[in-house]
Amino acid sequence: MKKIVSLFTLRLAIMTLLLGLFTFLFTLIFPHVRETPSYPYILAFLFLFSWAAFYLTAKSMEKKISRFANTYMIINFLKLVIFSLFLLIYAYLNKADAVSFILTFFVYYLFYAVLELTGLKQLNLFLKD
Repeated sequence: MKKIVSLFTLRLAIMTLLLGLFTFLFTLIFPHVRETPSYPYILAFLFLFSWAAFYLTAKSMEKKISRFANTYMIINFLKLVIFSLFLLIYAYLNKADAVSFILTFFVYYLFYAVLELTGLKQLNLFLKD
């Protein structure tokens, strides 16, 4: 399991760097499109939460499957609540940047969710062998 977590961490770091680079290039290529200046913080926030969620879920997969299902649902519920609060607080405090911040967060979240699901599927296959 340690190998899969390490591989996931590496993939997560690479994807985070690529998303940051693509966002930076996007702002250079399309200067008229307003991009949130907070995108590095979104990337760091999602990186930390995705890694923690994957690690906790992976630890629960070592035990029985019912524990995995419970852990996975609890983690996703907590992520939903924390992410919603994060977005609402930011939107309240920075009304001028709220739309671009929320859109950027959503696009990034899709990438992180896909990576997390593929990592969990890979871990499941590893544990079955």
